[in-house]
Amino acid sequence: MAGEHCSASCITKDHESWGACVRAKALGAIWLGGGGPSFGEVKKFSRENQAYRDAIKDGLKPQSVSFGSVNRAYDAASRG
Repeated sequence: MAGEHCSASCITKDHESWGACVRAKALGAIWLGGGGPSFGEVKKFSRENQAYRDAIKDGLKPQSVSFGSVNRAYDAASRG
């Protein structure tokens, strides 16, 4: 019977299984126990990758993705 295996917080109670119910909620993974990256680390990672992509688009070849490497590539290009 549909709904008998739904989670307690299910609004529709029309899913054939608990898994279908939880998948319908589109829950994302969360990090527990401090094992995953912090919000700040994720933001820094994204900014570094974007800076690297921008440098590549500008015709530079940074040695790594780090801000320091990207900045050194821009400095070397500006010196000629």
